[in-house]
Amino acid sequence: MSNTKITERAKEILRSAAVIVTAADIKDGIIQQVQLYFESEGQAVMDVVNKDDLVQNWPDAGAYAFNCDGKFRKITMFEGDEDMYFRVDGGKDESDDIGLLPGVVFMESVEQISQLKL
Repeated sequence: MSNTKITERAKEILRSAAVIVTAADIKDGIIQQVQLYFESEGQAVMDVVNKDDLVQNWPDAGAYAFNCDGKFRKITMFEGDEDMYFRVDGGKDESDDIGLLPGVVFMESVEQISQLKL
């Protein structure tokens, strides 16, 4: 998918009031935190939230993972025996799997590098 098509798809998703997850820290199959984008006053805004915040503030329009292959995948949330889980594969395994995403710390580091004054 080209950059232009990716950007246009991201606009569609954000305008629908869904969020886009662009990074995730996962430990032992459980999301610790995610980096996500949402629409606010006509702009894309980024935030880092922990799993509990994502569960409690799950948008009615849903969420999409922007995977490293350049594709957006719909994330489903379901209740397991002990926790809520997020998956993009439609499965019901009691672990989080939202596809191949970089880590949150990695993405925050990239952002800091992009703002370096040399």
